[in-house]
Amino acid sequence: MLITIACRHNYGRVLINKHGNPDKTKSISRNSIACVVDDEERMIVFGGIVKAHRAEQFKAIILLRIEGYSFDETGLLGFIDLPRSCKLRGALYNDKAYMLVDDECKPCPI
Repeated sequence: MLITIACRHNYGRVLINKHGNPDKTKSISRNSIACVVDDEERMIVFGGIVKAHRAEQFKAIILLRIEGYSFDETGLLGFIDLPRSCKLRGALYNDKAYMLVDDECKPCPI
């Protein structure tokens, strides 16, 4: 399942999915998102989603500044907005950040 996330980077809203930027706009962050790993904020390549119950063996991280998400195939429509300053559970695997989702594919907040 392809998910596109909308995240805040500097003063702009950037769309990212596991293939990069679906709207083909240029962004200094490319396909990386802000994460907290070992109490340090880093930019890490977004890898997509993984069900929370399958990510227990991966390193737990926190995803920052994600404003919304969409399962639309184009990655441009149908966004579901998240609360401002929402922090989400994530997992680090093979140097990529994955957003953890529940069984209904909804993001898991901290």
